[in-house]
Amino acid sequence: MRSILLVDDEPYTIRALTQHVGWDKLNLRIAGTAGNGSDALAFYREFRPDLVMTDVYMPGMNGLELTQALRRENPDLPIIILSGYEEFENARQAMRWGVNHFLLKPASVDEIESVLGQLLMELDVSERKRQLEERYKLEIGRMLPYLREKFLLELLSTRFRPGEISGERLEYLEIPKPREILAISLQIVRPAFLTKLKERDWQLLKFGAGNIVRETLLEELGSVSGLQGYALEYSDQLFVLLLCELSDKGHDRMQRFAESFSGKAMAKITNYLKIEANAGIGAVKRELSDFLDSYLESREALEAAEFQGTGRVYPYEEYGGMHAAIDDYAYTLKQWTEALAGKELGKAAEKWTQIRSRLQEESGSSIADVQTVCVGLFSSLLYFWNDHFPLVSPPHTMSQFLKDIQQHYTLDGLTGWIDGLICEWLRAAGQELSAKKGNRLIDSVKNYVEAHYNEEISFASIAKELYVHPKYLSQLFKRVTGENFVSYLNRYRIRKAIQYLESGRYMVYEVSEMVGYNNPTYFSQVFKMISGKSPSDYLME
Repeated sequence: MRSILLVDDEPYTIRALTQHVGWDKLNLRIAGTAGNGSDALAFYREFRPDLVMTDVYMPGMNGLELTQALRRENPDLPIIILSGYEEFENARQAMRWGVNHFLLKPASVDEIESVLGQLLMELDVSERKRQLEERYKLEIGRMLPYLREKFLLELLSTRFRPGEISGERLEYLEIPKPREILAISLQIVRPAFLTKLKERDWQLLKFGAGNIVRETLLEELGSVSGLQGYALEYSDQLFVLLLCELSDKGHDRMQRFAESFSGKAMAKITNYLKIEANAGIGAVKRELSDFLDSYLESREALEAAEFQGTGRVYPYEEYGGMHAAIDDYAYTLKQWTEALAGKELGKAAEKWTQIRSRLQEESGSSIADVQTVCVGLFSSLLYFWNDHFPLVSPPHTMSQFLKDIQQHYTLDGLTGWIDGLICEWLRAAGQELSAKKGNRLIDSVKNYVEAHYNEEISFASIAKELYVHPKYLSQLFKRVTGENFVSYLNRYRIRKAIQYLESGRYMVYEVSEMVGYNNPTYFSQVFKMISGKSPSDYLME
């Protein structure tokens, strides 16, 4: 229920308003009354009623002066003037100060109630509008970080033309128009022991790394003026940062800031989370539309970590183009990668032989060039292994590989070492693929038993259907399951028999036939040997 303050120096007017206006019907209560403007203003400041109805001529502060004072207190407060003097000047001044209605005494009750009802309706509409605006502002406040991040990610996937990004869009997203921009790619290195089996552990580490990156960025930006920065979680192991120079102090300052920030963020990640990180820094660009180019340069610089080591910052100006050597082997390396992806290990070995021969023939190649090719080969092996054998630790981790590669200082030593490593990996991959194939064969045998346990089963027939020798299949079955085929078949049949017996719907001889035993006596012997009870015992329970 809303409230109103009645202001008039004539007591009978206050009494008439109090007694004759349908306050309950209007859902309006009288908060209080006052006989002059000064008392009315003091009352309003203490109790803050929703409406004010006042006379004009009163001792001390009159109604128009009260209106002015109330407007300074609350510009939106509904005010009604109820005056006994029909003077244009009063009405003009009242309208000047934003009075909502001007009623002349004696006003009828219906007229007063109509005006009050209208004002109350306007108050309700205004209140709903205010609530909607507040909710809209709240929702926009919640959505703004998401919309800003979506826009920044769009910059990393869409090539905008210069000037295509409007100032209005940047203003809406609260991104100041930069003079220069720069991209940083900060990569965290997933430890080899965190396989897909422990995905939750990795996600917790990644969450912690993201917090460190964002907090470090805020701390570092707080000590400089004219720089703005945004951090994006771009992929499972990569954070991309956009730095914006808002002043005219030149790109050297932003480059120094990027290197300093990256070093501090990586140090904290290593100290607190015990995982390694690398950072690549792109070249400074003039437009936000060039963010994509700076990002690609930061990724190219970041690739130097594959053979230069982790825990370092790699600016594009120093490390860009270091992978030119690998382009000369691009086609053969592509064939090598495709052979691995198709699990054609023999073909992959042939491609490695071609690459090795070329590396040995090109005596002019530098150690760095050969290292780069070796890194490409090993990366393909690592991706292949993680894709096909995610629960099996690879023969070597990336960190061990990078450590070992630095121990070979001659081309012959380097190519000999990588040859041994690749041969070892291909042998191990062959064994894992054979094991997976064996498991598939055993699964096929189990599926056959499940479908035909109520029939006479020939192990030789199963082997024939699977196109393998019965002796090989028998040995493989025992190695994988730990028991021979007959034991597995009997245990499976007895489990099904117990289910039938416990249903209480079948006799023992019926169950014997239902699970593939034509001789009930033999069935009972096998049943008791496996379950420890006779079939009759299950019928009696």
